[in-house]
Amino acid sequence: MKAAVMHGARDIRTETVPDPVLEPHGVIIKVKVCGICGSDLHVYKQDGQEGTIFGHEFSGDVIAVGSQVTGILPGMRVTAVGFKPCGTCFWCRQGKGHRCSAMAILGYQFPGAMAEYVHIPFAVLGRTVFPLPEALTYEDAASVEPLSISYFSVNRAQPREEESVGVIGLGVIGLYAVQVLKARGVSQIVASGRRPSRLEAAGTCGADIIVDAAKDDAVRAAMEATANMGVNTVMECAGNQTTFDQSIAMARGGGKIMLVGVYEQDLRWNPQGVIAKNLTLIGCLGGNFPASIELLKTGNVQAKPLISHFFSLDEAAEAFETQLVHPDAIKVMIKP
Repeated sequence: MKAAVMHGARDIRTETVPDPVLEPHGVIIKVKVCGICGSDLHVYKQDGQEGTIFGHEFSGDVIAVGSQVTGILPGMRVTAVGFKPCGTCFWCRQGKGHRCSAMAILGYQFPGAMAEYVHIPFAVLGRTVFPLPEALTYEDAASVEPLSISYFSVNRAQPREEESVGVIGLGVIGLYAVQVLKARGVSQIVASGRRPSRLEAAGTCGADIIVDAAKDDAVRAAMEATANMGVNTVMECAGNQTTFDQSIAMARGGGKIMLVGVYEQDLRWNPQGVIAKNLTLIGCLGGNFPASIELLKTGNVQAKPLISHFFSLDEAAEAFETQLVHPDAIKVMIKP
């Protein structure tokens, strides 16, 4: 089959690789659509991950089902999450492989969905493999994974309707966070980003105040919008020193900072600001596929406005560069 294979920093090549082998507890899915994730870009920019086949935001059709799998049938339209428990850690020995402390992840430690076919080694209906409602397109379904991160992070914050929330970083995760916050009825959303296309998308997604961080001071805008109190919660979706510092400055006393973005570099910070304001810093790593599918099904969240580019599998190298540097790129998707 064809797959997009990493050969070094910013070097993706489409080539022929062996077809996936069906395991007893697995399923093989013919990939229809696969998105490029911001986490993929962090790896894409570095050497040392040669041979990686990215792809964990995807949808497709089940074409083969392992002998130990129940409830999943060939022909099902699905999205899925892929992982391999190590089998030897404390949690695996307790029979709780989903909590494995040495988990191998689809698209990083084993081949992902930027290929014609992908193997999900631990296929459980409603837990790792999720059927698609008729109302969802394959493009919608390939958006479930990033939306699930935004949903999980907002749900972990538990914002109330009368509160104000700042969203820093308007990549797909930040933009979905805006939509989820809007769906929860949060009264005031302050969104800060840099790319014009993403600032425009923030308005479409429902942000009340949009700050072009390339020109304006996001902290000052948040303070002006909240009578100089600061926002109740900050969703930090950018993952760098500047935005982390902004989060602390933007949050009001007793507020929460949700750490959602992936940090490529270590932070330097003085915790006094957190101490003085009695802030709570909360790490966010998780998802909820069923809730995200429901949000898309009901139309409370929409994926289409965030999908900016499509490429074929043969154009994978161009797709990655587009996602990395094109000023209009929001979500780039590959269609094998």
